[in-house]
Amino acid sequence: MSMNTITIKLPLYRPTLVKQDMYKTMRSHFSQASNQALLHLQKSPIRNATELDRLLRSIPLPSTLLQEARKLAVSRYQDWRKHANTKGFPSFRANISILFDNQNWRLRFDQGHLKIGIPTIEGHLTIDKYVPASVNDYALFWVNYLLTGEMDPNSKHYKPSYEGISKPKKGNAQLFERKGKWYFAFTLSFELQERPKTNKAIGVDRGLRLIAVAADADTGNYLTFNGKRIGHIRRRYARLRREIQQAKNMKALKRLAHKERRMMQYWNHVMAKNIVQFARASGASIIKLEDLSRIRSMKKYWKRADRNIHAWAFYDLERKITYKAALAELNVEKVNPYKTSQECSQCGIIRKNHRRKDQFQCSCGYHDNADVNAAFVISRRPSLVI
Repeated sequence: MSMNTITIKLPLYRPTLVKQDMYKTMRSHFSQASNQALLHLQKSPIRNATELDRLLRSIPLPSTLLQEARKLAVSRYQDWRKHANTKGFPSFRANISILFDNQNWRLRFDQGHLKIGIPTIEGHLTIDKYVPASVNDYALFWVNYLLTGEMDPNSKHYKPSYEGISKPKKGNAQLFERKGKWYFAFTLSFELQERPKTNKAIGVDRGLRLIAVAADADTGNYLTFNGKRIGHIRRRYARLRREIQQAKNMKALKRLAHKERRMMQYWNHVMAKNIVQFARASGASIIKLEDLSRIRSMKKYWKRADRNIHAWAFYDLERKITYKAALAELNVEKVNPYKTSQECSQCGIIRKNHRRKDQFQCSCGYHDNADVNAAFVISRRPSLVI
């Protein structure tokens, strides 16, 4: 059995101004509680959970939310302690997401409408305090699975890999605002039965001119994702970042960073989805990736043109491929990245002069795009034991 986790985001359906004001007040208090907990830890790192909860008791929030604020602060403080030499002391922004433990939120249908129940400053949660949410077909598929423990095999979102799926487990949730709209997001975890698989693999190379290449060495088929558009967007963000830094507008700089991160996550989602579809269409059961765990520590050796590699969210793409591959009953395995760009996928000879910019030319006569050749090489390399 393999464990999988997905996140479902539900927009709140036309929350009243009274509700929105209440959420903003709660958000402000949640931020206040989190920051106060950080300050208490800074003054006395040995404070335990009971002491912190007592110190936060005066903040007008349900006790469950104060506990979540304390947990968040402790986690952030511990992370800071590990990197105190390079990081400034943390703080939480005013528009922080409000966090909920998996025991403190509910979903129910009322006359065909999905409603959400969460602890608020209104008092004890009752049926009339549930708020309606908008739901699309995809979210409805997973909500029904959560509430009933069963899946609709006739749904377009059902996959053969879901046969024998375990009962769902509720995860944590959060309430947040984006561009004037309020959203409730939660996680679901479940296990999928692993089935016998073949040993066929495709390789995925991540680079500069081609952001990603998925290749099947057995058939010679490949799928490429060009980096020109992404490079143009990133250069634009870099220019805006320099201008904002010169103006010393730190709030605008943070907003820009969040926007850029969301854009990168979207493109990683698109690429991961297509890579997994390519693997399934190729009849592969394994997706092989280079082990780039040290990629950031190598940035000092890069040329100026290679800085986009550091900027590109390698880990996020890898995480999305791993998650989507698991849902499609595919394994993701790592291979040694040593000189994949210099090895010939046909004869196996490794030479530095094989690669000339974006082209690969081997003395055996084989030639192809350099990133495509690297993806073929990756698909044939033995997997690392991690």
